[in-house]
Amino acid sequence: MSDEARRIFEAAMRLPDGERAALASVLKDSVGDGSSFEEIEAAWIAEAERRREDLRAGRTSSVPWQDVRREIFDMVQRAREQRATG
Repeated sequence: MSDEARRIFEAAMRLPDGERAALASVLKDSVGDGSSFEEIEAAWIAEAERRREDLRAGRTSSVPWQDVRREIFDMVQRAREQRATG
């Protein structure tokens, strides 16, 4: 997640529940290009296969789930703390 996305996320976490839900709905609806489910599924399969090949070829590396999970929980905790003090 970019610094700007992280900043926006943390600001959004300070909103009341109803506003966060409305924002989440609008954001969710804004993603996509009108592709069919089958087209989207095929694209995800192709992407997964590309990533698997990149891993096997050593062109990229994975991040352990524990590290990703910890980062997500830390972000949520910081947002909650800012919301409580803000």
